[in-house]
Amino acid sequence: MLGDAVGLVAIAIACSGLISRFLPITNHVMLGAAALSPYLMLAAPLAIALFASTRRWLLVAVAVSVAVAAIAVELPLFVGSNDTQTQGVRLRVLSVNLKEGEADAASLVASGRDQADVLSFQELTPAAVDRLSVAGIDATFPYRWLDAKPDARGIGIWSRFPLEDTRRFDGYGFAQLSTRVRVTRTATSTTLLAVHLVGPWPQAIDRWRQDIGQLPTTLKEVSERAEGGCVVVAGDFNATFDMRPFRDLLRDGFRDAAEQSGAGILRTFPADTALPALIEIDHVLTHGCVAASLQTVWVPGSDHRGLIADVVMSRALLH
Repeated sequence: MLGDAVGLVAIAIACSGLISRFLPITNHVMLGAAALSPYLMLAAPLAIALFASTRRWLLVAVAVSVAVAAIAVELPLFVGSNDTQTQGVRLRVLSVNLKEGEADAASLVASGRDQADVLSFQELTPAAVDRLSVAGIDATFPYRWLDAKPDARGIGIWSRFPLEDTRRFDGYGFAQLSTRVRVTRTATSTTLLAVHLVGPWPQAIDRWRQDIGQLPTTLKEVSERAEGGCVVVAGDFNATFDMRPFRDLLRDGFRDAAEQSGAGILRTFPADTALPALIEIDHVLTHGCVAASLQTVWVPGSDHRGLIADVVMSRALLH
């Protein structure tokens, strides 16, 4: 019957989405399946309905099992972790991909001034730095650590608080920067790592695999140098939570801010079309602190939505 045939196709699609979350990503097909897995897994309820209409109860049970598994793997993003805290010193982080510097400078400065303490800007160009300066970014964020380049490779950090121990990490396709932020009323500086990994599409996937494969080493190095202080990693990972290489970053104390705060799937890309953004490739990670909230913000001129994270540091870090 046609209903059974469509149901079998639907359950195959849902299973491919579920399985793709747990496989290494070695080509563009696997990349696409993992990135779109939340959508692919939505085929499971369709399969349930189709098999139920034809009284194929064994197939209904199979489809229900796939649907339950799909809910189980996505649910942590929506319920939050049990370590969420509201008491302590807060640091508000705004992370934005500027689309090779094309994002509107005045809007960026206004969003930062109203909602952030530190800024992590990817695809920062020298021209964008000039426009941001004209728009008044230095009045609110007088401290900065920049590596601007005339294309997508540039990156930069601005801060309301003094910066120290600035570092640049080599060996990546794009620039990666870190600094320690001397946040007021904390005993230990907060470390901010600004990240931008090479895109896996449409070019060959090998460079992206290399970048995301070596990022755990950088994260471990940064956390060890933090001397027990909070670490915030913010940027464009060009990877979704449903990709196994991204979830492999969430170890040794690193947490995803969306999962930690229960913010759900915050779709950030592409943001420059008439349709809503489709996937979440921008992220904030924490170590030694807690993301109490995470939300997206529209950035005129960019093809990404920005992320604003409210990070809370334990009272144990207070003077």
